[in-house]
Amino acid sequence: MKTSFSIVVILLLTACNTHSEIDAMKDFIPGKYVRFSQHEFGTENDTIVISLQNKKASEYKIARRWKYERVLDGKAIEPEYKNTTTSAILNEAHKLLQETETGDSYSFDTKQKLMYAGPTKYQKQNK
Repeated sequence: MKTSFSIVVILLLTACNTHSEIDAMKDFIPGKYVRFSQHEFGTENDTIVISLQNKKASEYKIARRWKYERVLDGKAIEPEYKNTTTSAILNEAHKLLQETETGDSYSFDTKQKLMYAGPTKYQKQNK
């Protein structure tokens, strides 16, 4: 009896811990995430803004602004721009935000204030 009680307590503590992790992630997700890269072919500025769209459905709006300044033969050419807006649903079981149109997923590291879009890393900006 004592063993089964211990198992129940451990399961309850694990469930509570998982729930608080999800809550912390939900609080962390909304915000602005940025990425900058520079290499021999140009520079890239990428900004993703995530906002809560429907709390009950765990639905988020994702707005992305991207600018690429290409260098060709050592000279800068006309920059390329891209703006997209999509929505995503939080998959609590896998702790991922999944875009509804493309199926792309985003993961979050709340301790280091990072978001990953596949292997691409974005830093969350302070408010």
